Amino acid sequence: MALDFIAGCIGGCAGIIAGHPLDTLKVHVQSGRGSAWECSKSLLKGGTLTTAYRGVGAPLGGIAVINALVFGAYGNTRRALPNPDSIKTHATAGFTAGILQSFACAPVELVKTRQQLAKIGDPIPQSAWSGARYILRTGGVKGLFRGLGITMARDGPAFTIYFASYEAMTRGDQSVMKVFMAGGLAGMLSWVVLYPIDVVKSRLQGDAVCKYKGSWDCFMQSIRTDGWKCMGRGLGAVALRAFISNGACFTAVAWTERAWQYCNSNSAVHSLVQAAGIGEAVCHDKQEHHYDI
Repeated sequence: MALDFIAGCIGGCAGIIAGHPLDTLKVHVQSGRGSAWECSKSLLKGGTLTTAYRGVGAPLGGIAVINALVFGAYGNTRRALPNPDSIKTHATAGFTAGILQSFACAPVELVKTRQQLAKIGDPIPQSAWSGARYILRTGGVKGLFRGLGITMARDGPAFTIYFASYEAMTRGDQSVMKVFMAGGLAGMLSWVVLYPIDVVKSRLQGDAVCKYKGSWDCFMQSIRTDGWKCMGRGLGAVALRAFISNGACFTAVAWTERAWQYCNSNSAVHSLVQAAGIGEAVCHDKQEHHYDI
């Protein structure tokens, strides 16, 4: 069970580091700040990735909790069900993991989104904990958990698709390239299918002035203002980010599991060698002293 949590932690960190610049681009495009090209130029202004990595502290700081919940809940749910290896079981375990992790993911993503959209002079601090405290101070617990419902609506189905499709693609082949490609494609598929929900979530959580009353109001106002095309805005950046980030995540998870198994097998061999050595020494001692065996 501990392996699920440790592997999830390492995999989540790898995915965040690999995909955060494209996540920042996605949030800017979804919020109507221009096309993907215009937002890319703005984020890379000055020749560094500093702006593109703005807000990375919140997801990176919370990734231990979030991915421990995801992979821990997924692994334990799968093992608790009657047929742990069936695709249906993987899907059910993925749905459970997605719903549970939403409670940690919603506030982390709200802080990240507010920081990513912050302009010069905006009062929200850039560190993860300071940003969370600022939102708590100005909006209370309700403000910090704004968007929880729509996060659950996104993550439950998304993780169902995510884990079931990854399992289907990697059966019989756990090579590094296969794991990376399957992880990337599973991530892309889960994002593309649920993308309109994520657009509404980003707009709702990025609304610092409470323009929207809730998820449905945010959806309706977005359609009236920007048309249906806004529900697909930034999809290209999201698909690319999902492939890179989730490919890196599953590769790191698989690497961690293999390293764990290798260390455990070496420890077992070492213990057997030690036991054999002790046994030989005892037998030799008995023979020298003519003990009855």
